[in-house]
Amino acid sequence: MTTRRSLALLGFLWATHIAKIDAWAQSQGSPVVIGETVQLQSNVLKESRSLLISKPAGYDNGTDRYPVLYLLDGETHFHYASGIVSFLAGNDRIPKMLLVGIVSGGMARRTHDLTPPSAAEIDNRFSPGNGGADAFLSFIAGEVVPFVDKTYRTRPYRMLVGHSLGGLFGIFALVTKPKLFNAYIAADPSLYWNNEAVVMQAESFFADTKSLQADLYMTAPDDPGKGPSAVRKLHASLGRTAPAGFRWTLDWMKNEDHLSIPLPSIYRGLETIFEEWRLPDSLGLYDKGGIEAIHRRFREAGERFGYPGRTTPPFTVSLVVSDLMKAGRLEDASKVLLHDPAAYPPPWNQLDALARAYESRGNTEQAERYYLLSLKENPRNEFARKKLTGMGVKIPELP
Repeated sequence: MTTRRSLALLGFLWATHIAKIDAWAQSQGSPVVIGETVQLQSNVLKESRSLLISKPAGYDNGTDRYPVLYLLDGETHFHYASGIVSFLAGNDRIPKMLLVGIVSGGMARRTHDLTPPSAAEIDNRFSPGNGGADAFLSFIAGEVVPFVDKTYRTRPYRMLVGHSLGGLFGIFALVTKPKLFNAYIAADPSLYWNNEAVVMQAESFFADTKSLQADLYMTAPDDPGKGPSAVRKLHASLGRTAPAGFRWTLDWMKNEDHLSIPLPSIYRGLETIFEEWRLPDSLGLYDKGGIEAIHRRFREAGERFGYPGRTTPPFTVSLVVSDLMKAGRLEDASKVLLHDPAAYPPPWNQLDALARAYESRGNTEQAERYYLLSLKENPRNEFARKKLTGMGVKIPELP
């Protein structure tokens, strides 16, 4: 009897253990989803094409609209590119954005889609069936972009990212449909194609275009003295005839090669293009024009990146105050802290900090003022209450 009870108990314990393992395994096996696949039937290409879509955090539970990053060769670059976008947006170095990876679907199809027609013998020998860039650009402009704008909550700001032949296609798109995208990242673009015909097309385009508000971030391995001649030629052309409002950067990546260069190109390209989204040198800009210069920076960046009417984030204003205080510039910190109480209510803890700073200088009048303001913002601030009591200020007299 005892043996049967022991066996029964052992069986129960074992079953419970197995159930726990099974439950743990199921929880451990939950998928991590970074995007979704959408099939788009193309009338231009006469076939179905796959799009990989990654939505920003909070998209499904919100109403905000987002810029869109269109990524060529989606099956190759989508996984890490989605991580880069999520990381940079999570640290407020770029805005949150939708990522749309356009799947190539094989080397032959990729070569066809991303290249203009070539008369060069070597291009046709090693890349037969090329020359579909016009049709592929029409597919993106007439079908992919309208589909994304209709299906998702987008802003009127689009980026195009491509590597190698994808970078070639990006430059081709820039000079063929310059209003389709607002920014381009071209990672080691294959500008040698067709005896550098796209470079010559770009030179003519830039010479004839008076203004164009767009950004181009281009990379190449090695260094300026050894890098691809076609890239150097395009860069030199931009130095001579860049349209007003057009910004470009050529980044020589000495420690990268053609295969490794896409990832750092996307990361640095996003940071470079969206440099004005953040405020890396608050004191430098403040010294040039006060807090209004900082507000102007965020307004203009909002206009450029599809966020008209964007205002300076309150946290940024607090950072400016903090930097001024660290520099010992208490009067300037006070001006910024109280410059617009309706739009930027002064945080009570910063009022406290400013009061303590004045107190350490022996300026009890200003210290009293800011302790009073702090207590007004936070009536439960016992620290300020004790400080004021110690200064002989009667608490009932507080506003």
